[in-house]
Amino acid sequence: MQSSDRSAAAIAARQYGVVTRAQALAAGLTRYQIEHRVKVGRWTVVARGVYVVRGSPATWLQATLVACLAGPPGTLASHVSAAALYGLCRPPAEPHVMVPLPASGRFRGATVHRTDFETLIPCRAQGIPVTHPARTILDCASVVGLDALCALVDDAFCRKLTSPAAVRTAVFQAGRSGRRGVAALEQAMEVWGPGAGPETPAEARLLRRLKDWGLPVPERQYVIRDEAGRFVARVDFAWPRAKVVLEYDGERHHGPRRWLLDDERQIRVESLGWRVERSDRDDLRPSATRLPAILRPALVILRSA
Repeated sequence: MQSSDRSAAAIAARQYGVVTRAQALAAGLTRYQIEHRVKVGRWTVVARGVYVVRGSPATWLQATLVACLAGPPGTLASHVSAAALYGLCRPPAEPHVMVPLPASGRFRGATVHRTDFETLIPCRAQGIPVTHPARTILDCASVVGLDALCALVDDAFCRKLTSPAAVRTAVFQAGRSGRRGVAALEQAMEVWGPGAGPETPAEARLLRRLKDWGLPVPERQYVIRDEAGRFVARVDFAWPRAKVVLEYDGERHHGPRRWLLDDERQIRVESLGWRVERSDRDDLRPSATRLPAILRPALVILRSA
């Protein structure tokens, strides 16, 4: 029995203090021994056939795993719970899970969604079964606002968790069940069109601000060369016809240690006749007006063309 106890305890330790009846039986415990642990308070029944070991911290990870184990076979953490497991947002107050269409999909302690599992790609994140990142983004589009969706999309793409192509494939595969929120998702992904994408979420937000200000769409990650075709610099955003460059100075890539290199690089670019403007997080504030006031006159040549 000690060996069985250790096996069951090891399972619970890997699962945030959670163990199922089936797992306990497979570890060697009998039905009577399981019932005894519940009776004396060592285990608490949190769902049918799911137990939490006494003393285990009650965390959102534990609640999410309980919701997955309480559902029908194959249940996955989904929507904002899946996004939280991938580190894309904060966890919701109540776990979200996805269950197969034939299942009843009703159990306590979770927000339950149903879909055709034939198109789902099961994954694991932090030891919990979860929907694929691409499907997670699609699902979140139906339950979060546009600003939160944009932040989620930007973070997922910049971290290479998934790609715009994979998300569009998920939309196609989801069919009718995935249509809700698609319009918002398309809007959030506009800055992730063809060509080089933003390198940071802040650059993606800046692209959206440029659009809001009614400015022409810049080329991203543009390479500037000298008259002989030699590489000079790769810049964040550029309007080549107007010879205007916009660089975003994020704290991560443009901190004090980079200032000298950035200045030297800017001098080389400006020596070729380019105008270089710089921006930072202050330009992303809703009330910011400095940057459009500078860029509109600089890009007037593009508007008149």
